[in-house]
Amino acid sequence: MLAIKANYHNGIITFLEAMPEKVRNARLTIVVEPEEQDNSFIPSQDFKSTQIDSEVEFEAMGLSALFDDENDKNINWEDYFGLK
Repeated sequence: MLAIKANYHNGIITFLEAMPEKVRNARLTIVVEPEEQDNSFIPSQDFKSTQIDSEVEFEAMGLSALFDDENDKNINWEDYFGLK
């Protein structure tokens, strides 16, 4: 992953740093930091990449109780189903 700063003005994106020559194709994730800040945006310092597994996803959906009993306590379901 690589971060490159750019400006956006009236539909035009201008890179402030050069894209490395070895990068020929890339999927971009754009984080917008509006100059007119208000509280409806996530601050850039809160934007971070985290490793998410199925247990974290089930907790976020409120479904972890379905798989949190004595039969499931010592089973790693990613290993069991070969998902790693």
